[in-house]
Amino acid sequence: MNKCHFSVVWLCLIFFLVLCFVGCTSTKIITESNISPIYITNVKKFYLLPPSCIENEVDAQQLLIANFNGNTFQMLSYLKADKKGIYLSLFNDFGTGMGNLSYDGIDVHFDSAIFPENLKAEYILADLQFAYYSVDAINETLKTIGMYMEVEKSEGGEVRTIFSNSILPMMNSRTIEVIKKDKACTLIQNMLRGYEYFLQEAEE
Repeated sequence: MNKCHFSVVWLCLIFFLVLCFVGCTSTKIITESNISPIYITNVKKFYLLPPSCIENEVDAQQLLIANFNGNTFQMLSYLKADKKGIYLSLFNDFGTGMGNLSYDGIDVHFDSAIFPENLKAEYILADLQFAYYSVDAINETLKTIGMYMEVEKSEGGEVRTIFSNSILPMMNSRTIEVIKKDKACTLIQNMLRGYEYFLQEAEE
């Protein structure tokens, strides 16, 4: 092989490596967002799904009752969840704004005087996704961390249950969260963390 041909081969190889590096870097930039994962258990992390995974779109005024470690908050809310994202607005009985939460698949914005300061908005969003997003899409992500969602449908609604696989084969999977839904109500109960939300659509 002459020197000229040898140099051309090396230049092609270097060019290929540069393309691979730039490609990997570009992919990383595109896929990263400002959204932190949540710990669905003490060790298993769940990343929020994109808005396109929604199964049941919601656009409704609701009564929201939230219970965190024995502290109960009751307020009016407006929830809009569609293929563009999730938007939740909270109000007191006098119609005064008590907070807003928005998610567009890239960023999360949250401000509220009601919820504890250490509460991450991503946890609220994950619960809403577990309630309204595609079960197939949820399971596609859960299976990568040793978890799964089961659904029991009835004439009036459905019950979604999230399980964490047991490390030991002889032990049953652990129930992490249960979501009970009917036409006008959604109850989200997190068994591991000890909190729940109850959302009931306001009457017309």
